[in-house]
Amino acid sequence: MGPLIALLVLCPPAVTLGYVSFCLASPWGTCKRCRPGGKNRTCRACNGTGMRPRIGWQLYVYARRLHRDGTR
Repeated sequence: MGPLIALLVLCPPAVTLGYVSFCLASPWGTCKRCRPGGKNRTCRACNGTGMRPRIGWQLYVYARRLHRDGTR
């Protein structure tokens, strides 16, 4: 029972830290809406570039902007 509890305690922070480092290393991902065909000029999600920011990066930018605006 002890190793199972240790695994449940250590796994979520490791996964979170891995995702954060992945978002910092590569903040842009492929667009889900126009992925099969590549670039779609009429895609509103990515403005036709085929790339859009990851969710983790969007949350980081939101938190950074919220902190910046709150400390002015």
